[in-house]
Amino acid sequence: MKTIRLLIITCATLTLASLANAQKYHAFIWNSATGLTDLGTLGGDVSYATGINDSGQVVGRAYLADNVTYHTFIWTASGGMVDIGTLPGGAWSHGETINSAGNVTGEAANAAGQTVPFYWSPSGGFVVLNQPGATNYAFNINDANVMTGQIYNQAYIWSPNHAMPKFLGYLSGGSITTGYGINNQGFVTGAALVASGSWHAFVWSGNKGMFDIGTPPGGGYTSGRAINSRNQVAGFGGTPLKAFYWTPSGGMVIMRTLGGADALALDMNDGGAITGYSTVASGLTHGALWSNYTSAPQDLGTLPGGTNSYGYAINNAGQVVGYADVP
Repeated sequence: MKTIRLLIITCATLTLASLANAQKYHAFIWNSATGLTDLGTLGGDVSYATGINDSGQVVGRAYLADNVTYHTFIWTASGGMVDIGTLPGGAWSHGETINSAGNVTGEAANAAGQTVPFYWSPSGGFVVLNQPGATNYAFNINDANVMTGQIYNQAYIWSPNHAMPKFLGYLSGGSITTGYGINNQGFVTGAALVASGSWHAFVWSGNKGMFDIGTPPGGGYTSGRAINSRNQVAGFGGTPLKAFYWTPSGGMVIMRTLGGADALALDMNDGGAITGYSTVASGLTHGALWSNYTSAPQDLGTLPGGTNSYGYAINNAGQVVGYADVP
């Protein structure tokens, strides 16, 4: 259910769903040599970049010229932004992440208007995971084409060569889980409702099942957003929002901000570099890059004429993608 996803994220002030109703936002790619580069749109006022692979292929969603309809795009430096379309009879699609082979996962409307998880490949197009319920999601994919997300209030893993998903279960006393990140070893991180009514970040593995990785000092909720090949987790939680890094041996470490109160960690590469966003001293929000969990974050800046930016994904080359407001 979409409200579950937004419940975990809306404390960050802005969500992908609400941004389009407020102002123009453009997807960007960042690197250390050139800074932010505007990726444009599919004819409308708004685009969001939410995933990047090690080849520099970017995925996200962008509005068409009507500023109502949005489609999944893939962007490359050589080809620019390309619309990959929608499901047959469906009105919209939203690409979330892209793996090393250029295969994409996300969610889309089907002909009945239901939100369903999809897998898309350059050679085969769309494959849909059909399950009961009107709103189901796919948030991440690894290089083995295993996806994770949420179906009918439960985290799952699934690949297009399997008929049915594997459900990951719940934390003790809870009834809702969502998978947000998956690594190439098949470990999953996400957020789970616990008996107290709060949300706790979790790590799931095929051998150990789901376990709670805790909350920041002082308590509060947490959401695991990314897990890399070393099973390090990045995410956020608490009030004000705190970006965190977690390892099985070291536990949870709170990361620094750009000078404001809040910070969110949304993705991490295999070298331990982390991206997300943070408020600055003035209260504006800027994309952030932590070279490691102990470092002060680097401010990624804004697009020309803009005031806010949001880092969302990072690859192993250190390229960051996200979205930023434009005039």
